[in-house]
Amino acid sequence: MNKLMNVKNNIILASYTTFKIGGPAKYFAVVKKEEEMMAGLKWAKENKQPYFILGHGANILVSDKGFDGLVIKNEMKDTETNAAVFVESGVVLADLIGQCAGKGISGLEFLAGVPSTLGGAIYGNAGSAQKAIGDFVVSVRALDRDLRVRVFNKADCGFAYRQSIFKNNEYVILSATLKLEKGDAYNIIEGIKNLMLKKKETQDLEHPSAGCVFKNADGYIAGRLIDELGLKGKKIGQAQISEKHANYIINLGGATADQVAQLISYIKQQVRDKKKIQLQEEINYVGF
Repeated sequence: MNKLMNVKNNIILASYTTFKIGGPAKYFAVVKKEEEMMAGLKWAKENKQPYFILGHGANILVSDKGFDGLVIKNEMKDTETNAAVFVESGVVLADLIGQCAGKGISGLEFLAGVPSTLGGAIYGNAGSAQKAIGDFVVSVRALDRDLRVRVFNKADCGFAYRQSIFKNNEYVILSATLKLEKGDAYNIIEGIKNLMLKKKETQDLEHPSAGCVFKNADGYIAGRLIDELGLKGKKIGQAQISEKHANYIINLGGATADQVAQLISYIKQQVRDKKKIQLQEEINYVGF
């Protein structure tokens, strides 16, 4: 391929996802620098191979057949925590939040426990009901379809509920600058601990999953709809609707992507027929 790239063949993707589900990638490479990312994308374009940028592996369901192209594992992790925080897209949110907390930098604590890289979080504008990461973005550097570096100011990013311009276009996020605030390190760390305790009480963090499967919308909360229909605990194979949080589908061990997809389809059908609401997936399908 390229001297910058160490490409492997037929790497099983299950171990790289939080669902622990997924078949082989035809080609697989880990990148740690922007020039390596550029080399991988250039190779995919020249060889007419589809590509997928893999971050922390959350919020996705990978096909049992895998991905017939190049999977690029993004491990670009440079971070500068000053007044404006510069972060490369492969940094895991937990690490970023921890670094900021240790330096008394506040703002991203609400994302504690979200298993994502910064790039994945910006791509899907990850957040809670009250705020999202897009609220803290100053600018984003990304590669466009022609592999040119472009800088998007916050207004250009098209942030909306679980949406961004990067999700709707073939842009590859390289890094971002965030505007955060100074705070007291002890209070920030204690706040993170309290938030994680609450999440453990209400979210199924004990089993492999992709997080919330469906989006909320004006007028309804997806998990509440599923719960009201008594669907908690419903299983297809080793895929199960969590007993703790109805918007989670968990892998009981050995679940397949097909079983998860069938369970998602069943939930949507039940909610559509009995609640007259069409649920929309929050997770992304890879290789289907």
